[in-house]
Amino acid sequence: MGREYHFHSEHAGCSVTVGLRMGGTRELELLVDGKQVAAARVHGHHARTAVMTTTLPTDPPRGIEVEVTLPGALGGDPASTLLAGGERTPMPAREVPRRARPAEADWYS
Repeated sequence: MGREYHFHSEHAGCSVTVGLRMGGTRELELLVDGKQVAAARVHGHHARTAVMTTTLPTDPPRGIEVEVTLPGALGGDPASTLLAGGERTPMPAREVPRRARPAEADWYS
């Protein structure tokens, strides 16, 4: 089972969130205001950078890119950077709530 990471930033009045699930295949998703706008799958355990792009629903619309730096097989933590208007802004990591496992009493109901 892989580990999950979330990164979040506010930009131009929009909520920008990156979800990352590490495992055999690394799955990335980009959310703007809670809606998925881009997704990617990265195979292998080599260190690399994945880039996802989208347009924010602002007036006028603004294009952004999100760079996700994935660690190699020897470990490390991923990082995410928001690229907008010629600026690079690190996206802080957010705590990922653990999914609740059913209690033994729930198995019998």
